[in-house]
Amino acid sequence: MSKENIVNGVDVEKVQGVIDAVSENPDLARSKFRASNKWINGGHNRTTVTGFYSAGQEISHTQRFVLDADEPLILAGQDQAANPVEHLLNALVT
Repeated sequence: MSKENIVNGVDVEKVQGVIDAVSENPDLARSKFRASNKWINGGHNRTTVTGFYSAGQEISHTQRFVLDADEPLILAGQDQAANPVEHLLNALVT
C-alpha cells in the first residue's frame, strides 16, 4: 500500500473495494450490530460488544469493547461514566 492511497488515515483503495463489492452484490451491505447490557446499580450500566454480522458472515471484533454509562450526580447518578446522551453525541460525531 503506497502512501498516496491513504487520505486522513483512510485506505482509499480499500474503501473503493468495499464500494465495488457492494455494488456487485448488494446483500453484502446487510449488517446486524449487537450489544449486551447489564444493569449494575442506580443509573450505572455496562454494555459489552463482541461481534456483528456483515458481508454475509459473523465477524468477531479483535477485542471485546466495554462501555459504561451512568448519570451525573445532579441527575441522581454516581457520575461513573458518560450518560447515554453523551454516548449518542459521541456516535454522531464519529
